[in-house]
Amino acid sequence: MTNPDSAASAASALLPHNQPHSKTGLQAQLDAQPISPLQWRVIILCWLVNMLDGFDLLAISFAAPAIAKAWQLAPQTLGVVFSSSLLGMMAGSLIFGPAADHIGRRRMIIFGCLVLAISMLATAHANSVGQLMLLRGITGMAIGALLPSLNTLVAEYTPDRRKNLAISFMHIGYPIGGIAGGWLASQLIPTHGWPALFWLGGLFTLAIVPIIFFGLPESLHYLLQKNQPAAKAKAVKIARRMGLTIQSDIFNIAAKKTNLDQASRQTLRTLLHRPWLAPSLALWTCFFLSNLTLYFLLNWTPSILTTAGLPASQAMRAGMLLNFGGVIGMLSIGYLSARWSLYHLMSSYFILGGLFIIALGQLPTSEYLLLGFTLLSGLFSLGGLIGLYSLTARLYPTTTRATGVGLAIGAGRFGAILGPSAGGLLISLGWPMSNYFALLTLPLIAVAGVLWWVKQPTMSRHNN
Repeated sequence: MTNPDSAASAASALLPHNQPHSKTGLQAQLDAQPISPLQWRVIILCWLVNMLDGFDLLAISFAAPAIAKAWQLAPQTLGVVFSSSLLGMMAGSLIFGPAADHIGRRRMIIFGCLVLAISMLATAHANSVGQLMLLRGITGMAIGALLPSLNTLVAEYTPDRRKNLAISFMHIGYPIGGIAGGWLASQLIPTHGWPALFWLGGLFTLAIVPIIFFGLPESLHYLLQKNQPAAKAKAVKIARRMGLTIQSDIFNIAAKKTNLDQASRQTLRTLLHRPWLAPSLALWTCFFLSNLTLYFLLNWTPSILTTAGLPASQAMRAGMLLNFGGVIGMLSIGYLSARWSLYHLMSSYFILGGLFIIALGQLPTSEYLLLGFTLLSGLFSLGGLIGLYSLTARLYPTTTRATGVGLAIGAGRFGAILGPSAGGLLISLGWPMSNYFALLTLPLIAVAGVLWWVKQPTMSRHNN
């Protein structure tokens, strides 16, 4: 597809045709003009928060070999520790995703950063598996609260023609945080122990709270939907800083839309009935299956390679390259989606990701092949997942967008929780590495199949 806004075209196959597509004067201006410094600030700050999310969540995977050795933990126990973070993420997405539609994206981001910083600092003092699981669960809940609001805020501050690229850029922060975590772990843990990694993550996250408080504006869409004098004044002030002209009919349109949507706004019932049910179920299935494989890889790769006899330094490099591959994948799908169908790209990425995971499971004797397969596994697996984020952000209207994104991410957490736990079980059973890596490719192939089904004309007619 050569349409420069191909992601919007891809998402429109899922959108019900009775969805209003007319834009307010404010949105039309946003689409017509270059991205302003304020919009860039929103994108960069959300990127920075997401980078800290990646650092804080993936810190446990780099600290795991040292924790397992110090506490004599079995693989099953370590798998449950990994899953506790992801269980918290699922709960955070499901609970706080809808809440952001009521209290605002900015407030939710500030709240999430505060909780995340406190939980990371407390994790440095954990001295039992129970404490570690509880604190990792709280960490995950904070990250789950942040992700829907970050995703939604970037989408709402970006012109349609740049949404895919902006969302991809924001999500690049996550694997970059993982890369930073892997490098810092290799420097800190041998000399200062594993708690030092959590101390550093907590302090970094705490330091960004005042920056977010003073530098991040609230969503214009959210302020307009509130239809309150104070919210209107804030919207006018923010719009002027972006060089936009406020027109009186914008507030009238927002007020009418708010009244029409009041009965069903932010409710799960809206998304579980036609015309939203079929596309929502398809997206939730894709998030579940892709996260199952991805979070197994992200959590277990350093530990598996260490157990397989590789030096700790090489296992750390592999974990870093898995995340670095994700950075390339996110950039590439954001760039290529402006030229080809987002559905076709995501299907291709997930299939290729599965093939390279199989190759990685063969544990090549060449270090270059091992690291290359690790990088390519991350590139295509994470690249495909970022395509799902882009599609989801474009699917829902403003009044249910954070709810819809939050529920999609929450559905993915079921797979994310199952992946590390199942991995711990398979490892404890003594399965060869090649067998369970091959098994992990099946969910990615299934995602490609769901995306193909969603794209078919019969599915589009059903949605309509």
